Amino acid sequence: MIITDNMTIETIMDDLAHAYGEDFNWHMIPFSDKFFVNELKKELEINDPFLSNDVYAVAKCDSNDDVLFVSGDNTGTREIWRIYHLTYSHNISCGFPAYQEFESRKAAAEYIQNQFIEEYLS
Repeated sequence: MIITDNMTIETIMDDLAHAYGEDFNWHMIPFSDKFFVNELKKELEINDPFLSNDVYAVAKCDSNDDVLFVSGDNTGTREIWRIYHLTYSHNISCGFPAYQEFESRKAAAEYIQNQFIEEYLS
């Protein structure tokens, strides 16, 4: 599936689900669901720059504890997309929870698609 810059994350995730069927292992998180944001806040240090702006949980992988989040940067000019591997513990230490950062929703979605293909279709 080709992902373009002008697609919304909702459209991208819906198209991926249609392209890969019931085996696709990511699902959207309702905008009002704060569970994963609250968990991320427990796992990150209070002064983590990612938390300095509003943070939203966007999608969750059903096969592991990866969650796609979006936040604004400190200048308010761009979005920061990160997939965090949540630990569901309060063991705050350097490098945990692990994450991948992306410059755009397109880059994050391409990562999700490629990871799914490599891990589940190969």
